[in-house]
Amino acid sequence: MAHPRFNRLPPDRRKAILDVAAEEFAEHGFDGASYNRIIERAGLSKGVAYYYFEGKDDLYATVLETTVAGLVDRVGEWKAPRDAEDFWSQLRRIYFALLDFVMNDERSARLLRGLSQARMNPKLQDAWLRFETPLAGWLQRVLADGREVGAVRTDVPEDLLLVAMMGIGQATDFWLLEQWERHGAHALRRSAEQVLSLFEDLATERPPGKAPRGRKR
Repeated sequence: MAHPRFNRLPPDRRKAILDVAAEEFAEHGFDGASYNRIIERAGLSKGVAYYYFEGKDDLYATVLETTVAGLVDRVGEWKAPRDAEDFWSQLRRIYFALLDFVMNDERSARLLRGLSQARMNPKLQDAWLRFETPLAGWLQRVLADGREVGAVRTDVPEDLLLVAMMGIGQATDFWLLEQWERHGAHALRRSAEQVLSLFEDLATERPPGKAPRGRKR
């Protein structure tokens, strides 16, 4: 985590440093990014850089946190739904607001794609947890609200549904970014509709006796 003294810098200076770092990480990924190059471009000495951050992994985690905070500011806070229809309407609005944010901010898209490194790289486990923990808490609240209004299934354990949703979310996020890179914005929106449908199928309880789609009884 960035040292408290970094947060005491003027906002414009903090933003300038993080913008330089975000450009480097977005272009080269964590492994390919040069901490020395970031320091030089940000107009810092190495001693001052370590005065603000523990090292490259700490700076990377701070950049990711800033990116995620931008996403939250863009879509707004989750509000308790009035009913099942309001639940899915609100979730759909948030989902496509996030999609629009990423589509209009290539740097953020590249940074979010680079999160796969945080999951797999032992050096970045702290960075990944700093991203995953608040996301899991947010999703847990959303699912709880969905159960309250009958929009989310209650026939499976809550923790199992949360884990399943998180896993599918991580996989489909990177799949969507690949669709965008390969086929463009039109294909991305079509693919996003499919992903949202997948989430709805997973979260919605099936009527008793109804087999999963594609399986004949």
